[in-house]
Amino acid sequence: MEKRRLGRSDMEITVLGLGTWVFGKAPHWKDVDDDESIRTIHAAIDMGINFLDTAKAYGDGYSESIVGKAIKGRRDEVFLASKCGADPKIIKKDIDDCLKRMGIDYIDLYQVHYPRTSIPIAETMGAMAEIQKAGKIRYIGVSNFSLEQLKDALETVRFECCQPPYNIFWRQIEEDILPFCREHEIGVICYSPLAQGLLTGKFRSRSQVPDDVRANNKLFQEGVFEKCLEVVDFMEGIARRHNRTLAEVALNWVIHQPGVTAAIVGARRPSQLQENLGGAGWSLTDEEIKQIGHRGLEVSKLLDYSTNMWGYKPPA
Repeated sequence: MEKRRLGRSDMEITVLGLGTWVFGKAPHWKDVDDDESIRTIHAAIDMGINFLDTAKAYGDGYSESIVGKAIKGRRDEVFLASKCGADPKIIKKDIDDCLKRMGIDYIDLYQVHYPRTSIPIAETMGAMAEIQKAGKIRYIGVSNFSLEQLKDALETVRFECCQPPYNIFWRQIEEDILPFCREHEIGVICYSPLAQGLLTGKFRSRSQVPDDVRANNKLFQEGVFEKCLEVVDFMEGIARRHNRTLAEVALNWVIHQPGVTAAIVGARRPSQLQENLGGAGWSLTDEEIKQIGHRGLEVSKLLDYSTNMWGYKPPA
């Protein structure tokens, strides 16, 4: 699989990485089997993926523990990324707990999961710089930061990665974050490139959407969901021309956007992961990329970007 350099780091990561939110199980995900989760991680590595992304917030560290079990004996085959809170008072404890849960002495990329408006960015990033200097993390990253927060962070310490939500429908970062990251050589790893399954084509009515974290996703709301399906129908025509799946087309579109380093895909089992790997290794035509982008904006203009895709507001 194609690899790209992450920011100015020496990390050459695959254009598709494995996200492990679902492995954290409750309260966000249901009917998740630990052994299946570990098999999925093993399958990802066997299939050539070298980037695994987790977080303390995924089941209060449970996902980190599952990843740790899965990579025993295979640590040198993967780049590991996790995330912590923004409170500088607990960042040092968070990284120590993370390393213990995963059974490792350092992590390749450690990211601030969400900024806190009540905590100066400089204090958060200063704490990240300290654990980097201590050798516990190789590189610093951020997630869910606004443009102004990115600017404030970069004034404090160099970081190599920004992780925002991005897909054909959720396009806010094109206006500010992607140009900023290109200018400053900051890697961009996009999460939710398949819009939590909407861009796989498996949901044809709102009644089919599982009663889990997706229940609050703005894309599944009445009036928006129906417009999404119109775009899905259009994309399926392009997929048929290439003998590809809808998911492969959606992923291919994301990784061919200027400034995007990689996209994170989630999977409960190896078979789901296999379905997504075809998103890399080929390319839509320039005209198809343009057409898909244009149709996706029909949905984007219906969305309220005052909160994230789930309407979630992190603690102040």
